[in-house]
Amino acid sequence: MIKKLLLAATIGLGASLAALPAQAQTMLDFSSWQLEEPGNSDWWKAVINAFEKENPDIKIGRVYVPFADYLTQMTIRFASNRAPAVLQISEQNFGAYAAQGWLAGPDDHIKGTDIETGWAGAQAGLTWDGETRGVIVSNSANMLFYNEKLLADAGVAVPTNFAEYQAAVAAMSKPADGVFGLSAVTTEHPTVMEDLHRYIKYAGTDVIVDGKYNLTAPEVIAAVETYRNTVGKNAPLGNNSAVARQLFVDGKTAFLVDGPWVWSWLEKATPEMRPNLKMVRVPWDPQQAPGGITIHIAEGLDEATEAAAWKFIQFATKPEWQREYLIITGQPSGRAASVLTAEDEAQYPHLAVISDAAKDGLPIFSSEQSVRANFAEYSAILRTAALKVLTTEEPVDKILADAQAELERAVPLN
Repeated sequence: MIKKLLLAATIGLGASLAALPAQAQTMLDFSSWQLEEPGNSDWWKAVINAFEKENPDIKIGRVYVPFADYLTQMTIRFASNRAPAVLQISEQNFGAYAAQGWLAGPDDHIKGTDIETGWAGAQAGLTWDGETRGVIVSNSANMLFYNEKLLADAGVAVPTNFAEYQAAVAAMSKPADGVFGLSAVTTEHPTVMEDLHRYIKYAGTDVIVDGKYNLTAPEVIAAVETYRNTVGKNAPLGNNSAVARQLFVDGKTAFLVDGPWVWSWLEKATPEMRPNLKMVRVPWDPQQAPGGITIHIAEGLDEATEAAAWKFIQFATKPEWQREYLIITGQPSGRAASVLTAEDEAQYPHLAVISDAAKDGLPIFSSEQSVRANFAEYSAILRTAALKVLTTEEPVDKILADAQAELERAVPLN
């Protein structure tokens, strides 16, 4: 009799459990080119695993797309209504997505969080039509790298301002001995037009002023003359970023201005060369950010999926995970304040320098929506102008006047 009662109870309990609905699970597709990159992939794997453990009702579907194909593949996915719920974007390509209305505005989610008040200035660049359209995950500023031994042997001091930097670069150039003052991008490559922008900003002006192209202004012409004299006369021509960095690592150049990720390149130097290669914050203003990595929610999700997507973004941007990001990848987080502890700074002093510069980093490129929506055309026109400045004797004022006319035709400002 007891066995029958136990059996009946067991059957009844089983029936009751079977009647309970299984816990619903939200599937979030997350797209990034970083999911298989060394360092970045390690961080994302750790974030996703920890998030799913803490949120068993949400599953992250990882969608890896190589960076070279990313914009094309995302365009296809959005156009065919197969967009990922969450996606990373290179900050320079943000406008191409925002202009199509593909990115949700998370202002309601951001309000009252530390993202509203504690993020670096570059976060303001993720505004479109008056609404925030994403969150900066990675922010950085260019750093100054120099070869301490080359400078000491030549009796040249480490520069403390832009004028001293120009003089030091020129003093270190000895092409006959195979030594150049500067490593820089001097061929068909996106960085060449970044450098053009940087020199214009160093002069206290900009490509666009008061809603109009400003390339024919005397101060811009003078800034680009400085670019020609500093880079064109002191850096070997025909080099892309990889070659420029390797020349510095090999001790063939004295200076390099580049992103903080070049620190990892220094480890490729020979044991004899490595102690000579130093990195400091660029010792003049403005500190300029070459463009960070951003994270976004796709427009048009249902309420529950959007809430889950925001929960994932908020998790990845917690201070503890942003600290791990900096330590694992060597790239600063989107936060304005340092995420490093005092122990971290003692153990990783170079990360403290990188983080300090990043919090003051300002975007290199204009926030004009027409420029950001048509950045490929804008970039191509100014890349051509930069190469003419470096490789021809054509007057700078004519090069810039031609570029301005082409910009006004191809990328008119609103």
